[in-house]
Amino acid sequence: MARHRGSRVTDDQVRRMVELHHQGESISAISRATGCHRQTVKAYLAGRRGDILATEIRKQFLTDELQKHLNDLTEFAVSFKSYVTRPGSFAEDRDADTVFKPLLDKELPRGLDSDSDQARREQRQINRRNRMLLMSLREHTRGQGWWAAFEEWREAWNACRDALRELRREAGEIVEDLINQNPNLKEEVERQISKERDEVRRIADDVLWVVWWVGTGNKPVEKLEFRAKEGQVVAYFSDQTRYDLGHRLREVSLGPDMVAVCELAFKTVCQSFSDKNIAEILHRMDEKIEEIDDALDPFVLRPLLVRTRCELCPV
Repeated sequence: MARHRGSRVTDDQVRRMVELHHQGESISAISRATGCHRQTVKAYLAGRRGDILATEIRKQFLTDELQKHLNDLTEFAVSFKSYVTRPGSFAEDRDADTVFKPLLDKELPRGLDSDSDQARREQRQINRRNRMLLMSLREHTRGQGWWAAFEEWREAWNACRDALRELRREAGEIVEDLINQNPNLKEEVERQISKERDEVRRIADDVLWVVWWVGTGNKPVEKLEFRAKEGQVVAYFSDQTRYDLGHRLREVSLGPDMVAVCELAFKTVCQSFSDKNIAEILHRMDEKIEEIDDALDPFVLRPLLVRTRCELCPV
């Protein structure tokens, strides 16, 4: 039955009037559907249609903006977790915070005029946006366990970086001491040292590569053998693969001496790798990486984002 004149009309009834009117319903049909008098329906359609439409447009705008915000957050989370990795080699020398610098403080693209005011302004906007998205992601996932996992990953990364830095220093000292014990080999190596290239460091790094592959389980240590081949030391693994150590001797006859240096350096550095528990630290990092990866999976993260709010969410 139609509502008596003078009764209060709710916002839902007015929205329903406009909706049915857009669908082509008659005034009488709208009156019956909303319970409002025909004259009331006419009055509201004539007087408040613009306001209702403006409200609907605003609601749609906010809905679209919220959708965009959630999409941006999801994409940022995917980018974020791609930086949560493990050191790729013994030469990793960055701390955990520096690992994320490219994400939060992107540099100007190569070839772009770095003196351009517009380029710098656009880059600042990108960096500001990414830092705000990180804050927003924190707010949306406040209290979630993966943040604790992330802090543990940071601690493990920095511990691994410190251990690798010390290991690299030790390897250089070990190789240098072993070479110095053989005057002929020392003289041969010193002839190849220049300002641009430190041969001792190069030999130590090559030994470290073998230690890294074996210590991280990427190469089998069984039947690992160093051999001299045309003045160059080659590491042969039992899986039929080989690694050519970069140093090449001019005096080929000194090849066996260099092999002895590399073998002894490998054993000593490999023991130090084990003593510093680097493999265990890497394993702990892998566990935290898996936790973070699972938590930031779009299918897991999306429902959480929808249920929570942050300061950047449209009202």
